[in-house]
Formats: sequence, structure tokens, C-alpha cells
Amino acid sequence: MRIWTGKVIRLVTNDLDAPAEEIADLYKQRWQIELLFKWIKQNLKIKHFIGTSENAVRIQLFVALITYLLLRLAQAAQSAVKQPVAFARLIRLNLMHKRPIDSLSRPNIPPPINPRQMNLELNSG
Repeated sequence: MRIWTGKVIRLVTNDLDAPAEEIADLYKQRWQIELLFKWIKQNLKIKHFIGTSENAVRIQLFVALITYLLLRLAQAAQSAVKQPVAFARLIRLNLMHKRPIDSLSRPNIPPPINPRQMNLELNSG
């Protein structure tokens, strides 16, 4: 099969009835899946499966896919951080803090202390 650059690509298949374009499209779709799993492994730090049963592996894959989709949705909802990796890092750092998504890329400035609030001074001596 010849691609748009003029380069000839040879694909091996056991489906002799399907046209070359269909086989090439299947390879292209599979490559996109491979790239997705590569991103998940690199950015969600999944190096090995926690469980060994089929159910445990499925659960871990589903959790990774859900995490990926939630990160992409949250990233699309804000405009400050463009890279999914950088956005995932910000989420990880701010996971236990109640902050609006659009403020994650700005430093967290604590509210000013009310002067009428009681202060507790600790005397070390």
C-alpha cells in the first residue's frame, strides 16, 4: 500500500478478502490504542499489574482509563495548562486541597488573618 508521502508500506495479514485500505485503517486504530496505553503507563505510573487475576487486571485498566478521561475532561475545562502531563502533576499536588480547577496553576495564597481572631502564642522559654 502506498501512503500519502509516496512511501510503500507492507502489512502482513491473514484476512485476504479485506481491501488494503481497510487493513491499513485497522493498523492505524491499533496504533492509536498502543499510544494511549503508552501514555497511561508513562504518566499514571503503572509499571505492573497489582493483581494477577483477569478481574484484577480489568479493574486496574478501567481505573486507568477513567483517570485518563477525567484528566482530559478537567484539562479541557480550564485553559491555563495545555499539556496533560503538567495538568496531571498539578492535580496530584493539589489533590487534598479544595481549589477551583482554573486556579491550580497559580500559587495558593492563604486568606489574610482576621485581626479580631484570637492568636495563640507559644512561649518556648
